[in-house]
Amino acid sequence: MRSALTLALGICLHATLLQAQSPPSAQRPEPEPHTRAELLRQQREERSKQLAPPERSRLERILLDLENGRLFERLLNPAEGFYPKIGNITAGSGFALGPAYRRPGIFDGQADVSAFGIASFQRYWMLEARLRMPRLARERASIDLHAQRYDFPDEDFFGLGPASRRADHVTFGIRNTVVGASGAIHPRGWLAFGGGIDYLTPRIDAGRERPSIGGLFGDATASGLRMQPDFVRYEAFGELNYREPRGNPRRGGRYALTAQQFADVDDGRHTFQRVEVDLQQYLPLLRDRRVLALHALVSTSNADDGRTIPFYLQRTLGGPDDLRGFRRFRFRDANMLLLQAEYRWEIFTAVDGAIFYDAGKVARRLDDLDLHGLESNYGIGFRFGTRSGVFLRVEGAFGSSDGKHFIFRFGHVF
Repeated sequence: MRSALTLALGICLHATLLQAQSPPSAQRPEPEPHTRAELLRQQREERSKQLAPPERSRLERILLDLENGRLFERLLNPAEGFYPKIGNITAGSGFALGPAYRRPGIFDGQADVSAFGIASFQRYWMLEARLRMPRLARERASIDLHAQRYDFPDEDFFGLGPASRRADHVTFGIRNTVVGASGAIHPRGWLAFGGGIDYLTPRIDAGRERPSIGGLFGDATASGLRMQPDFVRYEAFGELNYREPRGNPRRGGRYALTAQQFADVDDGRHTFQRVEVDLQQYLPLLRDRRVLALHALVSTSNADDGRTIPFYLQRTLGGPDDLRGFRRFRFRDANMLLLQAEYRWEIFTAVDGAIFYDAGKVARRLDDLDLHGLESNYGIGFRFGTRSGVFLRVEGAFGSSDGKHFIFRFGHVF
């Protein structure tokens, strides 16, 4: 009996030692695959054990931190208080900088007040103050009161019409004060109807950098050069806007119709009417990482018999926001057509690339505003920003009759 018990204990001990020395079942090698499907499964499992999360580059980590931390917005567009305003005043102003202030929620939360003063190294400057009431009638109505004063000392002028010549390039200065109010109703968040009234006091003088505009052009070839009256501008508009996100759209569209009358309050000689249609469409691709952006703008101006449209109030083409392959304000006339297309793609966080094509023309008569004889250009660029807006554009434009152009511009193109 004792010998049998001793033998049983020895067998149990030996089995326990063998179990302790054998590898865990989770670590035992899998049996040899008997089919190709089992072999592929084992290979996938082995590769999955070796995979590691992709490492972002240092630049991408910095841009991601800027976007998540909203540094640009906190510094350049804070919710309230003083902040530095950086950007471009107009197409020819170059880099501009100045102090700005915003205070929302005054008058029991119904109104927001803002003001800024900004100037550039080219001696362009602008002052503006604004009182907005955007949350009236449970956010179904809004009112805007504003005052603005600016001085643009060197605006380009090449003459009127599509046949204007680069050899006729001169500059002029324009100073203006604008005081007015506007209002709108919003039946839906994406729909608005409204109107406004402004008082304008434009004044023209000779530019500094080139021969005087009066040395090459007269009132017959540049109406409004001899005398500049004050104007009252009346406006009515309708807008359907369902772009998402609003500041840097990836989908949706915006369709706007605007009608204006510029009433010459001196003698009526320069009174005229303007109608504009502005269409934007954004077609998302690959989960919004790609987008095809389309833009069409038609502007028509008309003056009654015996009246003329001042050259400094006519629409222009050329520069960093429309025909990017041409000098700023290269073409100017009563009627204007602009067509733009961009293919945008996300390179990495906060940086997009874009390939673009612009085409357009100006015309004295509305009947000549067709698709024949369009000026055009193409190009490539990069945009830096977030979902709430584009802070900076860097672009190169090519393929025009006006040469190559490098663009360094604050803000989006459309």
